[in-house]
Amino acid sequence: MKKMGLIVTSLVVGLICFGGIQGQAAKLVTVATPYRQSRLQHLYHVKKVAKKKTVSLDIVLKPRQTKTLSQLALAVNTTDSQSFKGYLTPQQFRAKFGQSSATTSRLTRYFRACHLQATAANNGLLIRVKGHVATINKAFAVNLKTARYHGKKIQFSKQAPRLPKQVAQPIRAVVGVTNLMIAKSLTTKSPAQVKHLTAKRSPTKFLKQYHASNLATSGQQGAGQTVGIISFGHVPTAAIKHFWRQAGVPTTGRLETKTTGGATVMDNGDDSDDETALDAEQAGTIAPRAKVRVYTAKFSDIGWLDAFTTAFAENRASSLSLSWGLSENILRDLNRDHLLTPLYGDIMNTLLAQGAIQGISTFVASGDTGAYGQNLSESSAMPGIEADFPADSPWVTATGGSTLPIKKTFAPGISVNVTRERTWGGDIFFKGYHQHPLQFIKHPILLEELTAASGGGISRLYGTPKYQQGVAGVNTYNARKYLTAVGPKSGPKLIHGYRSGRNYPDVVANADPITGYDIYSKNSGWELMGGTSAVAPQFAAMAAVMNSDRSQRMGLWNPQLYALAQTDHSPFTRLDAATNNGNLYYVGQPGKVYNQAAGLGTVNFEKLARSYQ
Repeated sequence: MKKMGLIVTSLVVGLICFGGIQGQAAKLVTVATPYRQSRLQHLYHVKKVAKKKTVSLDIVLKPRQTKTLSQLALAVNTTDSQSFKGYLTPQQFRAKFGQSSATTSRLTRYFRACHLQATAANNGLLIRVKGHVATINKAFAVNLKTARYHGKKIQFSKQAPRLPKQVAQPIRAVVGVTNLMIAKSLTTKSPAQVKHLTAKRSPTKFLKQYHASNLATSGQQGAGQTVGIISFGHVPTAAIKHFWRQAGVPTTGRLETKTTGGATVMDNGDDSDDETALDAEQAGTIAPRAKVRVYTAKFSDIGWLDAFTTAFAENRASSLSLSWGLSENILRDLNRDHLLTPLYGDIMNTLLAQGAIQGISTFVASGDTGAYGQNLSESSAMPGIEADFPADSPWVTATGGSTLPIKKTFAPGISVNVTRERTWGGDIFFKGYHQHPLQFIKHPILLEELTAASGGGISRLYGTPKYQQGVAGVNTYNARKYLTAVGPKSGPKLIHGYRSGRNYPDVVANADPITGYDIYSKNSGWELMGGTSAVAPQFAAMAAVMNSDRSQRMGLWNPQLYALAQTDHSPFTRLDAATNNGNLYYVGQPGKVYNQAAGLGTVNFEKLARSYQ
């Protein structure tokens, strides 16, 4: 009798699915979508998507107790809170904040009755739906097409997704109907050539520079921990293991890959092997007894959601690293043209808060274009001052970059002389550029160095988190306008300002490619590279090293970092000079705890390990 009841229910749901879409549109409601107007802008070469093409969507569900969710994410990571270290398991998180099993089961049955594959994530906040375009069009009352948008290929529908009211009620957004993500990996090549791994350019340089050698060579060295790498590229397993062998660390049974889904958006992403190789090689060498688990996703909006959802659902990685990002400006432009849900930033923030509640330390590269954000339109002469997403999230530790002392000639008349560690910024080459501009034309990698710098600034998307409030230097800034539409500027005057929002980066470490690290990739062999993407996996690995000697995970670092930075036993060396210490816009604030060029500064890991609770 129970079996018959299930069959009857399935048939009724099936009739609602197709009957409602085809003949009873008045009974459907629009779900939260990217679209607020019926017209999309800047589209050309519009075509219908082939009916038998397979499309993936993420059905994002409304969290329960949204305010409490943010409060708990902060409380479990704040030392003077009664909830300190009271991390939740994924099952406990779902019970407190996710939709119930009854709700997700009802929704998955509905979509399966629409002849779609449907799988609910264990956080109760996401259902992955997959099927042919013809079926998606019918089930969601849309009409999927492709077009070119600012030279990029997109998928879109002018019709907003609609579903029966009882189906739509717990749904926050449907992500993937429009499918565009313009982001980039945050690696930068050095003009120097290398032939093999050396101690001067290996991850051991990071350990020595930031007083982490004793931690990494004694104790448990990451044993029992997993470092998670979020990647939108391939995993060059042979290249990574070759690097580890050259570095003298174990290779057997350490490297793991987990495919997480998403939908490929052709020609919009950087899917080379180099980024994944850099991240895994750095992390696996610094934490030589930890596992390195790479969560691969397709390069798209739902790819980002699927990768983090999978990592947090598994709860295996005690620390995560992400080395991809995009400008907040792009999020606003996509929102303006109705090509990405305006809720996307909030959705990602909710997801990242889940990681913090579970005690996972997430590190995100702050970007390699300084304070300047990427634009959608290539016709823009000058990028704007923009924050980088998701390094700007309050639930991640944003890792920026510095330049180590170096004195070197790179080409006739092109020399640099950095006498002390400073914020990474291309202004160290400006003098040579103004005196010998033709040398930069002859050496394109040097030309790229002019506009390369550590990402940092103030978010317009997220407010100032509690752990940053009241910290000297947060929301005030010093800046110098080094870049103009006609090229680099020498000796710009110092300006001051105030703006409220999430300030980032939180910390910095060596990221300038001219003082960078060797990597080994399948296609290019040995190369010297840098970028803030080197720093994120280094910090994730150090979290694993320190976690292996602790009874509980370190969790989100930020609340303790900002508290420690204001004490007499601060583990930070500030990079706060207002000259020769900028990211092509923001510079230091002398005497203040924080600045948007270098965050709190560089870390003495031995001090941090002693002070961190």
